[in-house]
Amino acid sequence: MKKILIINLRKLGDVFSTAHLINSLSKEGNTHISLLTYKESARAAHCIKNVNEVFEIDRKEIITLKTNKLFSDSFALEQLFKQLEKITNESWDQIINYSNDTVGAYVTSYLRKDSSMITGVHFNDQRNIVTQNDWELVFNDVLPQVRYSPIHFVDCYHKMSGAAPHREGFKVITNPRHNETAFLNFQELRRGHGGNENQTKIIGIQLKTADQTKDIPLDTLHKLYELIKKNSEIIPCLLIAPNDEERQIATEFNSHHNDEVIIVEADLNAIASVLLNLDLLVSPDTSIKHIANLTETPVLEISLGYAPFLKQGSYAKDTLVLTDSIINRSFKKNSFSRPTLITANDIMATILYSLSITKTVKPRLSEGVTLYQAQLDELGITYNPIAGSIDTSVELQRMASRQLLHQMLDSSSESFTNIDLNKINKNEAQEWINKEKSDVTFVMRDLLGTLRSLLQCAESKKSTREFIASLDKILSNIDKQTLVQIPSILFKTKIEAINAKTFDENTKEIESLLYKLKSDMQKLLQCLIAIESQLSASKVEDMVSRTHESIRN
Repeated sequence: MKKILIINLRKLGDVFSTAHLINSLSKEGNTHISLLTYKESARAAHCIKNVNEVFEIDRKEIITLKTNKLFSDSFALEQLFKQLEKITNESWDQIINYSNDTVGAYVTSYLRKDSSMITGVHFNDQRNIVTQNDWELVFNDVLPQVRYSPIHFVDCYHKMSGAAPHREGFKVITNPRHNETAFLNFQELRRGHGGNENQTKIIGIQLKTADQTKDIPLDTLHKLYELIKKNSEIIPCLLIAPNDEERQIATEFNSHHNDEVIIVEADLNAIASVLLNLDLLVSPDTSIKHIANLTETPVLEISLGYAPFLKQGSYAKDTLVLTDSIINRSFKKNSFSRPTLITANDIMATILYSLSITKTVKPRLSEGVTLYQAQLDELGITYNPIAGSIDTSVELQRMASRQLLHQMLDSSSESFTNIDLNKINKNEAQEWINKEKSDVTFVMRDLLGTLRSLLQCAESKKSTREFIASLDKILSNIDKQTLVQIPSILFKTKIEAINAKTFDENTKEIESLLYKLKSDMQKLLQCLIAIESQLSASKVEDMVSRTHESIRN
């Protein structure tokens, strides 16, 4: 039996998102999967299916010992070791650092044994950072630096761990008693609503998040509720957590609507049963949206604040994400956040689109608002713009960088760029392609100069200076918000990890990495050529269509 330990020392939503990888690993057969979390997040771990054992770190106890001046810091360390003792007494075939942060890296390194396969960042005996493959470099070095993430965290973890993705199967544990109660209550709600029971749709609206910047503004929620109430086929419910703050907000909300609001209060053990009976969940970035993905409940995510939906958005095919144009958003915490342009009318139009059967008519949205739909391709979940304001260069860069990763890291020459060229400005697209090609040309020129000066380094100090200057030019591309940024970041990370002992060894490793960068730049150029070819074909189709139209007229 393969024993797998997954370390996830993050918040509730992050722990729930682990369920996708756990589901895939469990399909390999003959596996025993354990999960290590903080004590306050363990309740989420216990809700995930296919988890055989849950371990906990009580960090509050450790922090208390660490900050208490009466005790030595060694007491805190000793307590941590005691909490990890049961794990250290077992042998693990694979340890996955799902946290992929500093604390997770130290814990992973402490638990590491020679027989264990390690996925995720950790340290070796010399305290150097160790990564196992290029996908780990993408996660640790590329995704934090690029403005628009080309891949979802869940898919990146699958790539890092080598797990084949399996999206089928129920991924959360539900309570049969809660399931029955929720089913009967919602069935009664449909019957009492009047009209055709089979056509009545129940929508759950998540009231709050853990961060005010991600909340749907209360004024917008009030207007949305009024709009929904005008539709006789939709029943809105307000979803809240069992705490005094949300109860108070819900009570005040209810008083504004003649105490007619249906308020559903559920904890983490019961919320899955509630979600199973909803036709749609409307939610900002919360752990509830992650649970809805696991129960296959349709989700309309309202992405606000710094919520990084490109990395951690709703992970289910056909999920809808409503957001301000991403070119105007910052996905970093504590950065300036503009007031959202998303209105109640935008949300209502998207709700009606989601509930429609044919989905032929896309919703009309406010200027500066974009609607994305989650779709599947060779790398997993991707978000394609289907309505609203669409920035040509941003969307092309997102999709092209995704294609580039596929060709660079999966060694695939297959093109799967699936952006709808009918939704972008074709002239702007050609300008973007020309600019990206120009960047590749400049990098290739600097690269060849760097190779030439590297080979001459052993002969003259002047060549050494030229080599350093040329190398600096290449490394400066890591700050460019263009496609050359991705291979440049990977190159820089590998350069910094060189641990050669002699000048000759160092030179050979640098030379090898320069040739690898050259190969990656050629693949980047192939991506651009593929997009340009699709663009040309689309222009021809437009011309033929206009010709036929003029003949008919």
